[in-house]
Amino acid sequence: MDISGNKMLHLKQDLAFLRQRLAECSEESAKQSIRREIMEKETYYNILADRQRLSK
Repeated sequence: MDISGNKMLHLKQDLAFLRQRLAECSEESAKQSIRREIMEKETYYNILADRQRLSK
């Protein structure tokens, strides 16, 4: 597995953890912060996936 693959795996784990936190969270301001972080990590994951796909 290459470096971007390791980063992608780590991002998937982070996303799963954040989604769990979001499901358990009751405070709206905290939910907004978690949603923002999820969106940023999903965007980064998609960029890495596109780069990996295009390099093959």
